[in-house]
Amino acid sequence: MATVYEAAGGQEGLHSLARAWHARVMADEVVSHAFSHGFHPDHSERLTAYWAEALGGPEMFSAAFGDETSVVRMHSGNGPHEEMDRRAIACFDQALSDVGFARDRQLAQVLHDYF
Repeated sequence: MATVYEAAGGQEGLHSLARAWHARVMADEVVSHAFSHGFHPDHSERLTAYWAEALGGPEMFSAAFGDETSVVRMHSGNGPHEEMDRRAIACFDQALSDVGFARDRQLAQVLHDYF
């Protein structure tokens, strides 16, 4: 049985998804606010490593950047933002289509549910 990581095309497939999602987010007037303070220039690569590890791939994120606790800490404490969350998920779903993952309904659903 393949992992979600393998089904998504490994590093290359997830990196394509991370880049597509980041581009969608940055183009969204509401969601892009989360990045208004700036972001690491390797954001897509870090996001790829995080997703890869969470979805059954190599443990590159925790080896280089920290554990799940550090990610939660970095993204918490900003109060409720339901509209931003809803739009970020919509950007993710659009990114799934952008990279062709939406054609595989089962994979797209698993990734959507993970996000």
